[in-house]
Amino acid sequence: MKEKYLKILKETYYNLTPKDEKIFAEIIRDDGLGKCKPSFHLYAFIFGWFYLLYRRVVTEAFGVLIFSLMVGYIMAYAKLHPVIVLGSIFLTNSLLSGFCYYFLYLNKFAKDLESCGGYNPDIECMRQKAKPKISYVILAIILIIIVIWPWIYALVSGAKLHN
Repeated sequence: MKEKYLKILKETYYNLTPKDEKIFAEIIRDDGLGKCKPSFHLYAFIFGWFYLLYRRVVTEAFGVLIFSLMVGYIMAYAKLHPVIVLGSIFLTNSLLSGFCYYFLYLNKFAKDLESCGGYNPDIECMRQKAKPKISYVILAIILIIIVIWPWIYALVSGAKLHN
């Protein structure tokens, strides 16, 4: 069963490198899910949950984001310096995305397998679900800009947020 899932993964994963293939082979289980074994992925480490969104690992990306924000909230509640809080959010985000990328991707892969036909999936359906999409990242950036717009406006214009 594991070999069948690896074969499907090889056929459908976008730009599969030999390193990626080796790591996927190490951590994939017989049900298509991954074992939680830390493996480093450079792009996921650098770009964090944006890379997960780009790879269409949407549910897991929001999980990483929420966990990172919770760490930041706890640190802010402890009244640490805002730069330390922001740094901890970015560091948590990068560590979770960078070291758990393969595990998170295999969770998405298992959901895609189920929605595309289970044990004998439609390969074209799997390719469509595995194809990266920049529109999720652009949408996330637009939402972030909308949320932080008052602070950007206050910084640029010198206006106070309290009024």
